[in-house]
Amino acid sequence: MLIDTILRGIPMPKIFLANRLQKTHTYRVVIDGQQRTTAILDYLADKFPLDDPYEGPHKGKTFSQLDEETQNQILSYQIDFNEAINPTDQETREVYSRVNKYTVALTKQELRRADFPGDFLNASEELANHAFLESCGIFTAANRRRYADVEYISELLAGLLAGAQDKKKSLDDYYKSLVKWPKEDRKKIEQIYTSTLDEIALLFGGEKAIDETRFKQKADFYSLFLAVSEFASEGLSLRDKNIDALQEDFDILDYNIRPEGDIPILSEYAIKCVSQANSHASRKWRQDFLSAFLRGTYRAAPPDEPATTIYYAVMDGLSIEPSGMCPDPVFECPQCNLEIRSQFDGCVLAWRRDLSAFQVSNATWAHAACIEGHADYMHVVRPKTP
Repeated sequence: MLIDTILRGIPMPKIFLANRLQKTHTYRVVIDGQQRTTAILDYLADKFPLDDPYEGPHKGKTFSQLDEETQNQILSYQIDFNEAINPTDQETREVYSRVNKYTVALTKQELRRADFPGDFLNASEELANHAFLESCGIFTAANRRRYADVEYISELLAGLLAGAQDKKKSLDDYYKSLVKWPKEDRKKIEQIYTSTLDEIALLFGGEKAIDETRFKQKADFYSLFLAVSEFASEGLSLRDKNIDALQEDFDILDYNIRPEGDIPILSEYAIKCVSQANSHASRKWRQDFLSAFLRGTYRAAPPDEPATTIYYAVMDGLSIEPSGMCPDPVFECPQCNLEIRSQFDGCVLAWRRDLSAFQVSNATWAHAACIEGHADYMHVVRPKTP
């Protein structure tokens, strides 16, 4: 449609240039108008034909397929421009900011690029190119064109700096305060960021890749990232650990987290991904929820008190067949060997002591009276409800 504008002789908005003199040579830098100039040059190079939504006598034609008169019409089209002679970088940014703020509807992130160039922006843009993010399916091509990926990475970096953030609060403060980001501080955060993505890649390096799960969604990935970063920042890693049970737990979560699901706590998680998904409270709740599962393998320890509540809530739901069409799952007390079917009063969650990971997927129900003091098993008691 830009070429259609040219063919019709309709004026287009001005292009803004910076004229820089270097060693007796003149270099022109496009401040505003790069997409238009690139599109024109691409058409002249036959890189695209005049397809939909163009409607006219030249539809489907590349530049070389046009008649000579029409080619000359395009080549003689005059583009109005303003040129700043040898401006400073600050003056160039000022022009870009003013042009885009007041004549083009830009996203918040595009405006930040104009207003707050500096170390935090540079780090966000560089880290948005991490190879693992390409495989996650978090960002579309359209997201990347409008710098939504960079904005999202900025949110992750802010989370590493100060914990889960409320998206309603502007990222501008980080862009302003970290225009000059001390090199060692930046390097530390970038290392944690990279380590965290590497850990998530290990977690989803089994049969089901992350782009096949709900955790590629921005709300889920945000909380998962911060949950994993808790352990990565301590130098802990899933490398050389048996992560089968942890991966099975995440398969359970992926399958059962639904707003209308049968396990109340997993329904609550799903709702917190939709209703006020980017509020501090929802993000922190999801982060703590996922941390409970990660802890079982990262720390090779049974759940602590907060995690115990989550484990019991999930295990209760998994231990009952909601439809009533099939029998409930059957568990066997490891001490008395009697079957336990859907009546869990007086029962506790237990694990073999020789396990290297303590997850929902490798837990079993046991009679509290039987398991107390058992040499081969450890257990956690159901927390008392208020």
